[in-house]
Amino acid sequence: MDDYVDQSMVFFKCNVCEFEFQADPNFIPIICSQCGSEDTYRI
Repeated sequence: MDDYVDQSMVFFKCNVCEFEFQADPNFIPIICSQCGSEDTYRI
């Protein structure tokens, strides 16, 4: 993973495993990239 930050990507956090990750907010649902849960929120 490089240091380039895509401005269309925002940070989300998973309510299940508390993993923080970047995702494109235009794609719904936002699914945790670690555990696969849809129980995520924008941070």
